[in-house]
Amino acid sequence: MTKSSVKVFAPASIANVGAGFDVLGLALEHPGDYVVASKCREKGVSFSVGKSRYAVPEDSRNVVAHIANIMLRELNPPFGIDMVLHKLLPIGSGLGSSGASCAAAAFAVNALLPEPLTRKELIRFALAGEQLAAGSAHADNIAPALLGGVCLIRSYQPLDIIKLPVKCNPFFVVAHPHVMVRTEEARVILPKSLSLDVVVKQTGNLGALIYSLMHGDINVMKEAIHDEIAEPERAKLIPGFAAVKEAALAAGALAFSISGSGPSVFAMTETAESAALIAKAMTTSFKDAANLDCETFISRINDEGAKIVDSCEGEML
Repeated sequence: MTKSSVKVFAPASIANVGAGFDVLGLALEHPGDYVVASKCREKGVSFSVGKSRYAVPEDSRNVVAHIANIMLRELNPPFGIDMVLHKLLPIGSGLGSSGASCAAAAFAVNALLPEPLTRKELIRFALAGEQLAAGSAHADNIAPALLGGVCLIRSYQPLDIIKLPVKCNPFFVVAHPHVMVRTEEARVILPKSLSLDVVVKQTGNLGALIYSLMHGDINVMKEAIHDEIAEPERAKLIPGFAAVKEAALAAGALAFSISGSGPSVFAMTETAESAALIAKAMTTSFKDAANLDCETFISRINDEGAKIVDSCEGEML
């Protein structure tokens, strides 16, 4: 029996994870966005924004409405859908904000269909929303938000996404400083060509990172989370980056890098106690080095991804 109404949570994500520029992403346990979808008799999509900490489009320009419209036109169910977005993820944060909204929208519409699609089949619909939001249909946030875990994008043409069998689950400490970095700006500053030396180093780090995740080797992972391509340029867009990185490593972080296009940054560690110390050090350093307040989140890898929930799980909606 199909549902008449669902509430869906889709998580934030860390794209790139250091060495995996544009091809690797992992899902976090929190924070995330929520979408409530309900069947209605009138065909088409009715959309509104519920609780939101951020200014987002409240019409068909919103990715949630855009995805729902595409899915209903193509799949043509015998009903319309009322969609409500609760937007909790900061925009331009490097936490896959648009990706979480896209994943939640596609998953919510799918849950109401008489013949639901698989999670992988939903990715192309979610990518249409990412194209609208970011100007490019990149899947390194979409895939983990929908599928959960750590996802490798092997190819876009054709789309080929591999969810890695992860045997290692450290703690990730994410700090989101209160400054915005737009994806477009973070992409335009990247180098247009790379030396063979850089390509070899990045490829080696990516291979080692995938190995470490699949074999549970934290010692290899801490050496592999290193970005030769984006971090050297994108660090310039994040006030206090060098000081925060130094503080996190001094506090016990095993690795440190930029989350997606930034300004959020992340550190990796093995214990909850260490994670709390690192979060405090990152918060203090952003304030001291750049006079920036920041939010911190401590999470392990979320293997589930988008899911139906009974409530908004403590997010104070």
